[in-house]
Amino acid sequence: MAEDDYYTPPQAAHILSLSRRRVTQMLKAGYLQGEQLDNGRWKIPAAAVTALLKARTERASPPRPSRSSQLAKTIEETKERAALQERRLERLTDSLSRLFDRLERLEDRLEELEKGLNASQSRREAAVSRPQS
Repeated sequence: MAEDDYYTPPQAAHILSLSRRRVTQMLKAGYLQGEQLDNGRWKIPAAAVTALLKARTERASPPRPSRSSQLAKTIEETKERAALQERRLERLTDSLSRLFDRLERLEDRLEELEKGLNASQSRREAAVSRPQS
């Protein structure tokens, strides 16, 4: 093979869209074919890089769901969230209604107590203002 038929780890990393460190790890693990020279540097056959790139391309992600099925799923999820929010709103409305009823009863009770207190004060004032015989 000619010198042009080999890549350095940085060149291979660029082609494979990997880091230089990851390429070196793959070389050491035997996942990527390469030869380590006496000076510790690696040379990687271009054919090995091409084969790995091809294998990665063939293992591409599964086909994406169609746009309409994604949209249908999103609509369903939105409907479910809306139903949950409606139930929550109903519970909150019920709680608020109960709190208003309780507040009205407390206000009525307070009004009764204030009337009783005013009547008691009026009787005391009347007793104090009467001349003693």
